[in-house]
Parts: sequence; structure tokens; C-alpha cells
Amino acid sequence: MLSGYWHFVPEVLVVAGAIAALFGEYLPGRDRGAAYVAATLAAIAALLVMAGGTGGPMVFGQVEPDGVARFARAGVAGLTALWALWMAGRGIPGERRRDAVALALFAAAGGMLLSMAQDLIVMYIALELSTMPAYVLMGYRRRDVSGLEGALKYFLLSMLTSIIMLYGLSFLYGISGSTAFAELSLEGAGLLGMVAILLTLVGLFAKMSAAPFHFWAPDAYAGALPASVAFVSTVPKVAGIAVMARLLAEIAPGIPVLITVIGVASAASMLLGNLAALPQTDLRRLMAYSGVGHTGYLLLALAAGTDAGYTAAVFYAVAYAVPSMAVMLVAAEEGSAVADVAGLAQRRPWLAWSTLVWLLSLIGIPPLAGFFGKLFVFGAAVDVGLWVLVVLAILTSVVSAGYYFRIVQEMFFGEAVKAGESVGVAPVAATVALAVLAAAAIVIGVGASPLLRGLG
Repeated sequence: MLSGYWHFVPEVLVVAGAIAALFGEYLPGRDRGAAYVAATLAAIAALLVMAGGTGGPMVFGQVEPDGVARFARAGVAGLTALWALWMAGRGIPGERRRDAVALALFAAAGGMLLSMAQDLIVMYIALELSTMPAYVLMGYRRRDVSGLEGALKYFLLSMLTSIIMLYGLSFLYGISGSTAFAELSLEGAGLLGMVAILLTLVGLFAKMSAAPFHFWAPDAYAGALPASVAFVSTVPKVAGIAVMARLLAEIAPGIPVLITVIGVASAASMLLGNLAALPQTDLRRLMAYSGVGHTGYLLLALAAGTDAGYTAAVFYAVAYAVPSMAVMLVAAEEGSAVADVAGLAQRRPWLAWSTLVWLLSLIGIPPLAGFFGKLFVFGAAVDVGLWVLVVLAILTSVVSAGYYFRIVQEMFFGEAVKAGESVGVAPVAATVALAVLAAAAIVIGVGASPLLRGLG
């Protein structure tokens, strides 16, 4: 059991993995060896988080490794480990993998710290640490003009919204006289309090690609490497939803209209994301709009404004991140267009069936993780009478089946455009990473109830 400052050992291990990756040329195996070291340290960090239990406020109350932080930190570290393991097997053609792995681990360390944040200053610093490396990952292929354009859009919008959020945080401090979450009080602050929290949410919504701040995501994802999208579109979102849950738990009771604002953003994200994903033929754009839709489900849980809603949001963030990362890694292996997976069932049967599992989880089919994630989210919303939003969420989930099953149709019934190619032997490390992601989509669903109790 970890206690006291030993709770920070997982973050130290992740940072150590990032530093080791930076100096990967001196390690056995060079690039590949650096990715293996990083994956190993991140995996150990995830195991230590799960085995270390929870603790009370630390560092003068600025962080707290409670149940929510434990689950989110384990999710961030575990997903990062699997991503680094896949990179050890596949890498990025024509590019050094060690720099990408180092950037991902630095972002993961920021995300893990963000999950524990109980202070506005810690939240902002950790949030920027978790997103700044993502700017580079999205434009990692320096000679790719479309990738650089997407990364620039991501950078500019993210920095603009970060400045707006910082302005909102200054208002929160001015009103409350403290930066600690527990001491934030907006009761009686009137219009100024509402403006403060809305400015703060602008930054958080943009980081999570929630409507109406989602326009950067499709272009940025479509221009980036699928492997980069696999990390950037999932891991930071887990940490982001954890800190939003913490912040709203303290602030929302003082501003009832805030629930309405989050509910409107939830409805807009579900509608715009799922409807825009229907006509997409590029997997990266499809998953970008799909991610906007899933952010809507996350916001629905937050709109409930209850402890059950906040824990359901964190659980669903991990339940969404697992299959979403896996699908993008498949795109990195097979090709970015939906047509590129045609005939996958004939070429790589196990991968086609695993992809089916991931897609069914994203739709919300039992007994997979996505089903129980949506069940908990919808249940928390129903408990407070958000029936309209729940009905909308169910309808948009049905809509999502349309574009997810289009991928399934291509895999199992499409004409194999790569039929003439040799199947070859997939790298063992990449195969293991995908196999663990497939197992995780099932195990998280089967163990959903005890996992949710652990969040409390």
C-alpha cells in the first residue's frame, strides 16, 4: 500500500520513462528499446496506482489521490503503456518513435497529476502539461503539410481557449479568495460568478472537443498520423473529465443554471458529433466526430450534478478510451480510409473480430464496457429527471450504430482491396497491445459494478 508522498511514485516512473525514451539512442535496441522501457515503466505505474489504494489531501490540500483519481490515473497510465507497447512493435514509418513515446509519457504524467488536482493552479499547470506534448504529436510528421495545418489549428484554438480559461480562473480566485477547489464559493456572486465558470468551461470544453468548440478536431485528426490520434483523442480526455468532475462538484451547487449550460453542450455534442460522423469516409474524421458525440455522453453525466453522475462520467471516459484507441491503432496498421479495412476478416480474422468487439462497445452493446458506461451515465441523468437528454442520448447511440456498422460491413463483406498482399507476421508487441485492449473492453464491462464502487 502506498501512503504519503509514495502516492507520487507512479508519476515519477512515467516521467522516468519519458526521460529514458529521450535518450533512447543509448539504450539497447535504440528506438524500439526506448519504447519497451517506456511501456514497462508506464505499466508498472498503472499497477502501483491500482495496488496503492487511496489517500487524503496532500501537498497542502492541492492534490488528493481518492477513488476517482485512482481509476483515472490507472486508466491514463495503462492506456499509455499499451500505446507505447504498440509503438515498440510498429513505430512510425520514416520517423523516430522514441521522441513520440517521450512526448506521450510527459502528457500522461500531466494527465495523472491533473486527475488528482484539488487546486486551480495545479489544475491549469497539469492541464497544459497534458496537452502541450499533444500539439507536437499531432504534427509529428514534419514534412506533411496537412498534418502541420491540423496541428496548428489545434495549437491556436487550444492556446486561445487556455487564455480564456485562465481569465475565468482569475475571476474564481477573486470571488472566493482561494485557489483550492474546496474553498471555491460562488453563492451570491451573481452574474460575475456565472461568467467566471463559463470562461473556465470554455477551456475545458475545447480540450475535450465538446460542441461548440469541437471544430478543430476533425481537421487536426484527419491530418495527423493515426497513431498520434489514438493517443491524443483518448488519454487526455480521461484526465480532463476527472478534473471537471472534481471542479463541478464544488462549484455547481452554487450556480443551478450551470447544469442547464452543461446540458445544452451535451445535447449539441451528441447531435453534431453523431450526425456529422455518418457521411465520413476517413476513419480519423469519423472517430473525431464520434469523439464529439461521446463527449456529449460524458457531459450528460456531469449535467446530473450528483456524485453518481461524476463517478459515471469518469468510468465512461475510460470505457470509451479503450475501444477508441484500439480502432485508431487498427487504422494506423491498415489505412486511414474506411475502405482500407475491406476484407480484414479474410486477411486478419482475429483483428477483425477484435475490432467488432471495440465497435460494439462504442455503440453500447452488453456486456461490453461501453454498455455499462452508458447505463451508469443514463441512470445518473434519469435520477435527476433529465429525461429529454437521456432520450436524445439513446437516439444518437442508435445513429452511431449506422457509421460503426459501416466499418463492420467493410471488414466482413467488403471486397478485399489488399487481397493480393501477403498477410505477413504482425509484430508481437503490437499484437499483444491490441489483444490487451480487446480483453480490457470485455473485462471492464464484466467488472463494471465493483469498479464503479471503487470510484466512490
